[in-house]
Amino acid sequence: MAMKMTPEQIIQMMQTLKSERSVWETHWQDLTDMMLPRKNDIIRTDEVKGRKKGIELYDNTAMNSAELLAGALHGLLTNPSQQWFELTTGYEDLDANDDVRIYLQGLTKRMHNILNNSNFQTEVHEVYLDEVVLGTAFMHMDEDDETVVRFHANHIAEMFAVEGNKGFIDEVYRKFKWTARKLVQEFAPNDAEDLEKVEEKLGRSVARAFEKGKNDKFIVYHAVYKSDFREKAKQPYTSQYILELEKKEIHVGGFRTFPYMVPRWTKATGETYGRSPGMNALPEAKTLNAMSLAVLKGAQKTVDPPLQAPDDGFVRPKRTTPGAILYYRAGTNDRIQPVFNDTRLDIGVEITRDRQFRIRESFFVDQLQLREGPQMTATEVNRRTEERMRLLGPMLGRQQSEFLAPLIERLFDIMVKKDLIGEPPELLRGADLVPKYSSTIARAQRVDEGNNTLRAFQASAPFLEQSPQAFDIIDVEKVVRENWRNYGASQTVLRRKEEIEAIRESRAQAQQEARERQQGLDNAEAVQKMSPAIQQAQQAES
Repeated sequence: MAMKMTPEQIIQMMQTLKSERSVWETHWQDLTDMMLPRKNDIIRTDEVKGRKKGIELYDNTAMNSAELLAGALHGLLTNPSQQWFELTTGYEDLDANDDVRIYLQGLTKRMHNILNNSNFQTEVHEVYLDEVVLGTAFMHMDEDDETVVRFHANHIAEMFAVEGNKGFIDEVYRKFKWTARKLVQEFAPNDAEDLEKVEEKLGRSVARAFEKGKNDKFIVYHAVYKSDFREKAKQPYTSQYILELEKKEIHVGGFRTFPYMVPRWTKATGETYGRSPGMNALPEAKTLNAMSLAVLKGAQKTVDPPLQAPDDGFVRPKRTTPGAILYYRAGTNDRIQPVFNDTRLDIGVEITRDRQFRIRESFFVDQLQLREGPQMTATEVNRRTEERMRLLGPMLGRQQSEFLAPLIERLFDIMVKKDLIGEPPELLRGADLVPKYSSTIARAQRVDEGNNTLRAFQASAPFLEQSPQAFDIIDVEKVVRENWRNYGASQTVLRRKEEIEAIRESRAQAQQEARERQQGLDNAEAVQKMSPAIQQAQQAES
């Protein structure tokens, strides 16, 4: 690939990617119609803003289940109330060094604070929702002068992805519409008063629309792709903005780390875009929607059924309002009566509930909601919760590799660029830092290590009682530190080695002084006991 693509090449690439994913767009449209109506403009791009959406739905089980799974992912993976990742060098001995440990803990806390003070928590929910419904989500992470970083969850309708040779998305193309005012604010803020410079940067059409204050929108392409991979560049990723109308490049730049996170729930071999729980639930959702409409019609017929009456038995038209009087001819036995007398709504309701259960099952609602029995102890509740997290763990492994790891890497790179990581210890010079996840699910998976240690101690207890010397083979301090880490407890409460040595030295000195005092007391007591005998011996000698 050339160092930089031409506007014509980018437009051609966009058209090719658009054609290749046409089948996906039809699928996504069905999914959003049934489960995410507010985003059902993937094919229908001429939607009127503010139009009512979802009015053709008669059951919201799929919508609620998708929201529940997205909310659960938010709480389990990136909970803002806890530190869901920590930094490590990958070497236990180096991580155990007090200077390294304290520095990494401080840096981890600083990174969490930056995320929580940005718009990450508001945008990440949209990412999870897109994943569970559409199978693929796009999030852009950029620098910000006020909050360090800024996030934007992009609508899949305007995003196009290309997968690299390692199986990750490493090229993203975006097609969107902006007004002239937005284009000037973004790409020519210092030249807004000089229309000639605006025209030079953004083209004549944008400059004229900006001058007249028109609200016309212009199609813009944003391409982010790898720079020439045959040589190492300072900015490995090239960023270009192209104005479609004039085939004009309006901005070019670069990134040291890929600015897009593109997580996929799961992926079939050979496909670029992901597949989702929503795709598994789509047949049931469509069936349930049709059945709900039929049941509603049946209920309406039961409550207000169609009537049958003889064509010549009544004097006046029939009235069905409360208190109405119907006049019929004397001598006739014909009556007005319902057409149907054997409507079975219970069958429709039962089948509908079965479909609702299948949809909730597709979105793992049962695994996410712990139903506590009346006799459950706190220990049993914790154990079931941990088991529930372990069952969800394998399904969420892709979230770490395609979403969380790139996010942390880019955040760290931006902090380095803005000089926000502080002065690292000498031991960390040249060392690579990798994230270690400590979210609810990650901790649940690591708790097994702590439980195994506990079971080992319990099994060894009888032998340790008979032979206390066997304790010598166990590094109890290391066991405590490992358990502290496995159970996700704060590492800041653990003392430094210097403090531990000072405490032990003080304790040993206090014990030595106590022994010396006791020895002095014992000697004084012995002398006191021997004093009468010495006096008697002296008297006898005299």
